[in-house]
Amino acid sequence: MTIETTTAEQTDPLKSVADAMKDAVNQATEDAARAKERISQMGPEIAHSTSRFAYTTSYMISYGIVYAAVFVAKSVPQENPVVEGFIDGGRAALDAVNEAKGIKPDGGNSMPA
Repeated sequence: MTIETTTAEQTDPLKSVADAMKDAVNQATEDAARAKERISQMGPEIAHSTSRFAYTTSYMISYGIVYAAVFVAKSVPQENPVVEGFIDGGRAALDAVNEAKGIKPDGGNSMPA
């Protein structure tokens, strides 16, 4: 009976499936540990790349807006009602900001002429 039992255990298909499942679980655990280690090593690099991308994008957008605004402002003739309105509006906006911050007005010369 020992020979039959041993032969039955050796040819048991469920044992081979169980062994394969055990090996798969062990391999998956090892792979997960390796992936976690790689991610922890790459974390600072990803953060730096994301930060650099955000900085460069913000810089390019602000440069484009300011450059376009200065170009338009310099291309408009200085002695006309539109430019005088822009100047007066800019001074009023600066005065309002200074008032909100509690800064005393400097005699109406808040913007250089």
